[in-house]
Amino acid sequence: MPKGFRAHLSHFNDTVAQRSILDPAPSVGRLRAVSPPSLGEAAYDRLRHDIIMGALAPDAKLRIDDLRERYGLGATPLREALARLSAVGLVEATSQRGFRVSRVSVEDLDDVTELRVQLESELLRQSIANGDDAWEARVAGAFHSLSKMESRGLPLDAETFSRWEMRNRAFHEALIDSATSRWTVKFRAMIYDHHERYRRIAHLVANRAFDVRQEHAQICEAALARDADTAVRVSAEHIRRTGRAIRDQLALPEA
Repeated sequence: MPKGFRAHLSHFNDTVAQRSILDPAPSVGRLRAVSPPSLGEAAYDRLRHDIIMGALAPDAKLRIDDLRERYGLGATPLREALARLSAVGLVEATSQRGFRVSRVSVEDLDDVTELRVQLESELLRQSIANGDDAWEARVAGAFHSLSKMESRGLPLDAETFSRWEMRNRAFHEALIDSATSRWTVKFRAMIYDHHERYRRIAHLVANRAFDVRQEHAQICEAALARDADTAVRVSAEHIRRTGRAIRDQLALPEA
């Protein structure tokens, strides 16, 4: 791990530690059904949310007793949630049969970025080929909501950045929600969570926002024009450019 990356990750961990773990944070991803979740599902949702948001820092130990006190849940649903999170790569099992939040690195970020490009490119082609008028309306609506926020600029406070992340996720999901490959959709959702975690870490470390307004507009325009080649090319450039921006922020030399 590069020296600059390690130093700024340490700064990120210190920043997270100063936050109150009791404060509720904006939800990540789509809202679930109205029916109440099981305890295991609730534990999974809350742990996943806090890992992606950065409230649980990379490499942090996840002790059952600490988690019981933090979330007010029993050991059984928490162990179930940790096993599920380990399966999707957000948690790592240790040799001592414990768990910790998955570590981050420049190499892992590059891998996640390229895998997201591959999965999203395939799904975007499928969605453009199969999308109907309702799909076009969803894409246009999600882009409108996102672009309204981006046109006002992106303040650097954590709450506003979280609202932008939710709209950004909604836009990218609308683009691919007419895709036909169920398994590719599932794998892409998992990788997107990892990419979002890196974006949030980078935002806290470098205290900057990404200016991606024009890129989102180009992707939307090409998708609605049913120009799959252009949409896939611009989307891939957008994801890779974002990955490079995160990489630069996490590997800044020490001042």
